[in-house]
Amino acid sequence: MIDKNDKIALRQILMEHYTDPDHKAPVTPMPNSFIKYQDSPTCSDEINVQITYENQKVTKAIFDGVTCSISGAAIDILCDQITNQSKAEALKILSNYHNMIVGEVYDETTLGELIAFHNIYSQRNRINCALLGADGLRYILEEEVK
Repeated sequence: MIDKNDKIALRQILMEHYTDPDHKAPVTPMPNSFIKYQDSPTCSDEINVQITYENQKVTKAIFDGVTCSISGAAIDILCDQITNQSKAEALKILSNYHNMIVGEVYDETTLGELIAFHNIYSQRNRINCALLGADGLRYILEEEVK
């Protein structure tokens, strides 16, 4: 488990996912895939998130666009965590993450690297950054995936 009090380790997680994301790739329409455009109301961040859903699982989650370090790292980690999950499991991850970001009760034992964002709720101007990609993923799963 990651120590949420180790500021150096948390910063390292953020920077690794921002500077060398595993899930940043061109977003193109494909069978069984859904795309959602997300733009921030408070800055210039804008991304497309894409989920491929097959055999009752998220088989691929990617994003592309312009991000700050918070939104870029968050969507990269989220894509990693929801891949190979069922719709219900992915939504549970997204809900738990959302609760943490807005300062509500959450289960920190299931967050993995997302725990790096545990203090975002105290930085009100960064909440939109941390939720930009998550909101797009949640929209796809709730509204598009049947």
